[in-house]
Amino acid sequence: MIKQRPGTGWKVRAFTLAALSTSFFVAFPAEAQIAVTDPPVETNTAATVSSLLRTNQLLNEDLQANTQSTESLTTPGGAGAWRSNAGYLASLAANFNGGVNSPQLFASNFPGWQTLPANSTELSKQVSAIALKTYVGALGTALQQAAGFSNEDNHFAGIEQTNQSVTTVLQGQQVIVEAILALCQQVQLERQLQVTQIILESTKAGEELNERTRQQATAVTNLNLGVTP
Repeated sequence: MIKQRPGTGWKVRAFTLAALSTSFFVAFPAEAQIAVTDPPVETNTAATVSSLLRTNQLLNEDLQANTQSTESLTTPGGAGAWRSNAGYLASLAANFNGGVNSPQLFASNFPGWQTLPANSTELSKQVSAIALKTYVGALGTALQQAAGFSNEDNHFAGIEQTNQSVTTVLQGQQVIVEAILALCQQVQLERQLQVTQIILESTKAGEELNERTRQQATAVTNLNLGVTP
């Protein structure tokens, strides 16, 4: 049996109590440091919120773009420059009034193979007069068109002015249509000049051929004892 020295018992008990206290705090360190946040969850939540905000921004931008596209396709403003050329073309055709301006007048004035009548002088006056009126009509048509160049320039200038102020797709398409219509009217005027040239050349050829054939018919008839072959 081991005997303790006097005065050492209280020291043993104090040491034992201190050891127990130390082991208590060392044995449960995790319970004193429990976390109150979860970093991975908070990171995912922030990313989701950011993604939703970006998606909402893109949807707003897409809505604005679609709205602008719709307005651009439905907002007019480039039409209205076209004016009919019908009256002007009719005035050009009127230059041939009094001249050879129909197949009937052509046939009656240039009958071809026929003998000259007793009043051939008066007939020649009539034919030359109507032929000259036809030439005058052709000249008047050309000069009338030439006098209209400034009006055409003003018309083109109006189309260009509208073109410079275009702000929508529909307006731009309408301006293109107006420009095409202006070109179509130019084609109309060119065709009218072609018609004028055909009338003029037909009258000239008819007059020359009629004069030659009637003289020949008269000469042959005289040689044939008054019988026209």
